[in-house]
Amino acid sequence: MSLRGYVRTAMSLNPQQTFDAWASYYDHSVATSARDESFPCAGYDRVLDTIVQRTAAQPALALLDLGTGTGRLAARFAALGCAVTGADFSPEMLARARENVPAARFVAVDILGDWPPELNRRYDRIVSSYVFHEFELPAKLDLLRRLRYDHLAAGGRIVIGDIMFPNAAARDAVRQRWPAAWDEEFYWLADEALPALHAAGFTAAYEPLSVCGGVIVIA
Repeated sequence: MSLRGYVRTAMSLNPQQTFDAWASYYDHSVATSARDESFPCAGYDRVLDTIVQRTAAQPALALLDLGTGTGRLAARFAALGCAVTGADFSPEMLARARENVPAARFVAVDILGDWPPELNRRYDRIVSSYVFHEFELPAKLDLLRRLRYDHLAAGGRIVIGDIMFPNAAARDAVRQRWPAAWDEEFYWLADEALPALHAAGFTAAYEPLSVCGGVIVIA
């Protein structure tokens, strides 16, 4: 789970080391930005709550949380009785997630790489929060195809909450408003992503929830 504007002191590290170093203060940094309604976490809790709502979560639902981080989203689903599997590439993030959400199962994985055997199954829902903006749009689409064809159960859906903007103008306005917090990553632009998703054979709906946060439901 990435909001790397908060880890500028760790940017000389490789990605895994960066997130390992961030694990100890990740929750605090997210809470601070969310409270201030500032980039990059404005609307953070609304985003996570909306992910839960859009999954139509219920007990025993088999759910995969990609880029689970410290387990903030996984905890919401575990509290509803879902069978939660959280996946992340940072051992330190996973250690904190296991402490925070003992009812869930957590697995170490590079999301874009080869997955371990324990993840080679299908899930009723696949969710992710504040992860996909790490990937360029073609990589987003490739991962979503893989999820749909190899890991999503029939009738399932993928629900993603992330840093999202309706268009480039909205993105640029946020960049100008919070230049010190801005980090150049592959943030979702709905007017670009939705046509690409539809062309790839997905149905997709975008829901803006704050100046920089939103949810996309994909099936």
